[in-house]
Amino acid sequence: MKKHYVMTALMVLMAIFYWVNSSHATTWDFNGLTGGTNINGINLGGVTITAPDNQVIVIDDYQTFSATPSIRASSWGAGKTLTLTFDSPVDFVSIYGGDYGGDSDRFSMTAYDTLSNQIAFADTGSFNGIDPNYPVSGWRGDYRYLSVSADDIKSVALTQVTWGCMWDNLNTTPVPTPEPTTLLLLGLGLIGMAGIRKKMI
Repeated sequence: MKKHYVMTALMVLMAIFYWVNSSHATTWDFNGLTGGTNINGINLGGVTITAPDNQVIVIDDYQTFSATPSIRASSWGAGKTLTLTFDSPVDFVSIYGGDYGGDSDRFSMTAYDTLSNQIAFADTGSFNGIDPNYPVSGWRGDYRYLSVSADDIKSVALTQVTWGCMWDNLNTTPVPTPEPTTLLLLGLGLIGMAGIRKKMI
């Protein structure tokens, strides 16, 4: 009976392990995009980026703070927003934003669920210079790392609160979804535990 108990516990633990590890982070660095193109409404393999004026511009690497292609709104005017809509809900979103000038910048990120309810918000506050907490080798100018986390994020809105902003290195973590093998292991483990309990009564 002790051996049966150990095997049952092992199956439950394996199911939990596979469940937790079934979600993998995804990063979009925009490096494969051509500078000057408009990617508004184009699915980039899991995310679609749109703007109210239908202009989401790819910036050439030599013009960016990251020395690689980045994305921006149609103009540098304050208040311009890009909306990033994910194919499947995620529970974490992060991105770098800024520019290559020596001025003060600021941007925010607002997360929404599938019903368009706001569920998270983050703001860099006014900044200049490289991010002291998340520096990236080779990057220059002014930039900050910003993230939000919440259950079932379907989209986020990026807003350049002040003059001009580019964004790069979008990262997400999907909501964990158990695979069939995981559910089978968990089910067998629970059935085994129920059998052990029945024998003990």
